Amino acid sequence: MNKEQKHIDDFIDKTIQSLEKEKPSVDFTSLVMAKVVEKPSAVTTYTSLISKPVWALIFVLVSGLCVYLSFFGTEESASWLPNKNYNFLTSLFKNIHLNNSLIYGIVALALMTLIQVPIYKNYYKNKFQI
Repeated sequence: MNKEQKHIDDFIDKTIQSLEKEKPSVDFTSLVMAKVVEKPSAVTTYTSLISKPVWALIFVLVSGLCVYLSFFGTEESASWLPNKNYNFLTSLFKNIHLNNSLIYGIVALALMTLIQVPIYKNYYKNKFQI
């Protein structure tokens, strides 16, 4: 450190020491905490894309369509589908035979997934207050 730098450092030290030290008020901490608690955090609130009345309407329409088709449906094939032979699709999978334990594993995996998704959804909903 050169002489001029040392002189500047000594001058700054003396100036800081000569300044009067400010003391916070007695209730400084409580005032700060009151301000912190006063402002609610801007948490993103969860709003569903499809509201409950719309879900109810969809459910009623789908169930009404199922009931209508089960009582008043006809046995005729739909005319808007072309009458083509799709044997080439079935011939691709003709030689595939799955073991029963593989099928049980796939079914168990599907069931566990269906069980775990609502559990994790509820967990994260409560954790992040969505």
